[in-house]
Amino acid sequence: MDTISSTIMVLGTVQFVLAVGTIALVFAGHRWAALAAVAIGFVSAAGFVLVHLFPDWFGPFSDSFINPPASAKVNGFSWFAAIFEIIADLLIGVAGLRARRAVA
Repeated sequence: MDTISSTIMVLGTVQFVLAVGTIALVFAGHRWAALAAVAIGFVSAAGFVLVHLFPDWFGPFSDSFINPPASAKVNGFSWFAAIFEIIADLLIGVAGLRARRAVA
């Protein structure tokens, strides 16, 4: 945790809360579920790519897995989790798009 900025911690927490809220909307069958899935899915995927897969270009908005400090302890599981999260976010966004098209 020493290598992650407080900005990244806050952004990650907000993303997590919004993702849980989106999943709750989906399971509740709420009318805003599809729109939330599109917005949160694609924005989360883009944010995860910018924060973790780009070089350390964004200062406190970066937790880059590319040439990380040794204290970050980035390993194969870190990469697996990052790629899994990005794919899951994209799939949620696509599912939201498909649900919106099915209603229209």
